Amino acid sequence: MKWLLLIIGILILVLLIVVFTKVRVYIDYKRIQTNDQIHIKLSAWYGLFHYTFKVPVIKMDDNSAAIVVKEEQEMNGKTEKEEKKKITVEDLRDGFADSLEMLQHIIGFHRIVRQFTGKVQVKKFTWHSMVGTKNAAHTGVLTGACWALKGSIIGLLTTYFNFRIMPSYSITPDFQRWQANTSLSCILQFRIGHAMVTGIKLLRYREGGKPHFKSRKLAKLSGDSNKQSF
Repeated sequence: MKWLLLIIGILILVLLIVVFTKVRVYIDYKRIQTNDQIHIKLSAWYGLFHYTFKVPVIKMDDNSAAIVVKEEQEMNGKTEKEEKKKITVEDLRDGFADSLEMLQHIIGFHRIVRQFTGKVQVKKFTWHSMVGTKNAAHTGVLTGACWALKGSIIGLLTTYFNFRIMPSYSITPDFQRWQANTSLSCILQFRIGHAMVTGIKLLRYREGGKPHFKSRKLAKLSGDSNKQSF
C-alpha cells in the first residue's frame, strides 16, 4: 500500500512539474532574394532540455508561381457555369441557419485559441526588411506600403499575444537594385499546462461543437451527407 501511494505521489509530482514547466520557442526566419530559411528551437528548464530543427532552404520560382496562378484563374473560369436555380423559402431559411451555425463555430474556435495566445509571452520580437527597385519613386511608394503593412501585422499580433517588450521593426529602402529581403527573430514563452488545457478544449470543441448544416452542400462538411432540408 505504501509503495502504491509513493508511486501515485511521484506521478502527481511529475505531472505538476510538467504542467508548470515553461517552454521557450526561438524562431529565426530569413529571406534573402528568393531563398527562405527557418530555424526553430524549443528550450525548457533553463536550457537543460532543448530541441532544434531547421527547415530546408525553399527556392521560389517566380515563373512557376505565375503559371500556377494563371492555371487557377483559368480553372475557375472554366468551372463557372451559368444556370438557373429555383430558390424556395426553405432554401433561404436553411442558408440563414447555416450562416449562424458557421459564425458560432468560428467564434467558439477563435475564443479558445485567443485564450491561449493571450498567455503566450513574447520575450523578443525583431523584424527588419530591405526593399527596393531600380526606380526611386517606386521604391518610395513600396517602402511606405511595407511600413503600413508591417505596422498592421504587428498591431494585430500585440492584440493576441502578451508582448513583454516593445517590438522592433524597420523598412530600409534600396534605390539601386531590386531588393526583397527580410529577417524576423522572436522568442515565445508559455507553460505546458496552458497548451495541454487548450488542446483538451479544442478536442472537446471539435467533438461537441461540430457544425451541423441544413443545406445539402454544406452538410457534407460536417459529415451529414444524408441530411435533408426540412
